[in-house]
Amino acid sequence: MNTIILLFSLLFPYFDASPQLAPVSSFIEQPKSVLAFEHTAESSPYISRFDSLAGVSLYATEEELLLTKGTPLEIVNDPWQNTVEYQYADVSVGVGEGFVLYVHVSPAQAQQFGLHVNGVKIDPLKDNLQSTLGKPYFIAEDGDVYMRGNNALKIYRNLAGEFEGIDLFDSISS
Repeated sequence: MNTIILLFSLLFPYFDASPQLAPVSSFIEQPKSVLAFEHTAESSPYISRFDSLAGVSLYATEEELLLTKGTPLEIVNDPWQNTVEYQYADVSVGVGEGFVLYVHVSPAQAQQFGLHVNGVKIDPLKDNLQSTLGKPYFIAEDGDVYMRGNNALKIYRNLAGEFEGIDLFDSISS
């Protein structure tokens, strides 16, 4: 019998049809809680993803490219990669099927306009790229390849080790 009374007393508030009065304190404006935490900027120059080169995002649509960079100086067909290359003063961009498939910056373009990967300025001639890009995933005869997921960044070098250009591309489609 005690268990029935206990069970009934626990369930009774659910069967009560009388209106419930709100506590008086709910009518007084209560200050909102604010969660705060200290945010420190990461001081490491290491680039953990390869999304853009020279302000051009890999996989951007052709429309986004034209909105970002404007009208190219020249448009050239690239039959080897089945793309159209949009050539700007500071960068060349390969577009295929409506999307940016690769971005290329020559040494002259990098020298005149600077070189930025994901908005981080790098200088293949002066910088210690190990701190910014880490160790190369692969060292080829013509340069160093760095990988982040499916995206690759290749810094081309001649036989003397001098900077010859840089490409950002999807490693799977290349």
